Amino acid sequence: MIEEWENFKNGFWGRNSKLIEYLDRECLEHKEKWACAYTNNIFHIGNTSTNRVESAHSTLKAWLNTSTGGIDTLFLSWHASIGRQVIEIRKELETCRTKTFKGAYGPPYGVIRGSVSLYALELMFVEGKKTPSECYCVIGRTHGLPCSCRINSFKGAGDHFQITHLAPFWSTLDYANPHDARRFEDNDANDLQIFHDLVAEVCRRGPSAVRAAKVALMSQLYPEEEGLREPRVSTKAKGRPPKRENARDPSWHEEKSNNLR
Repeated sequence: MIEEWENFKNGFWGRNSKLIEYLDRECLEHKEKWACAYTNNIFHIGNTSTNRVESAHSTLKAWLNTSTGGIDTLFLSWHASIGRQVIEIRKELETCRTKTFKGAYGPPYGVIRGSVSLYALELMFVEGKKTPSECYCVIGRTHGLPCSCRINSFKGAGDHFQITHLAPFWSTLDYANPHDARRFEDNDANDLQIFHDLVAEVCRRGPSAVRAAKVALMSQLYPEEEGLREPRVSTKAKGRPPKRENARDPSWHEEKSNNLR
């Protein structure tokens, strides 16, 4: 990229040198903040501009209503604005979890469906349509989601993604803690160790935890042996039976009428 810029600059310098100087001073000096070659290695969840910050400032100004208020009213308005936004964001997350995404049935999305945001499933579905030659594993570093080659690998093996294969942000909205984006590219190397740690923790918690874990594992490994049986089919036909066993005795009037016939 730098070589291409140098070639462009050498060919364009005579016509507009001030523009080249401005770009060198204002843009290339901070290329790590906007060039994809650098931003594709940062966990940014798609936030590559200041649009969200400007939107937050606009919302805050709407809550303040005036620029001459006291510090007490400013703090209360600011606190109310942030609290309202947090409530709306969490409400949207819970709402989208209840929605159904057509491409999320079966492997590899069946387990995480309903546990992560709908937007994460849509990104993974679009990423899964790419061919191996089009996959540069960028989405694993920038969004903390499985890339195309990993999705196709799981799909071909019939495996399901677990919640640990995705960045915690997509299920908890927590991005305050720093994330090592590289660890989302391949978690299989640590899965066995994590499983052994979980087994040890379950054994430490006593028989009730062991029993619950056993039931969960049995239902996952042997779904056909869960004890579910087909309901018993009733052989009794609907309607009035042909012969009533509890029929009453005929009355005197009925007996008299039968004798006269």
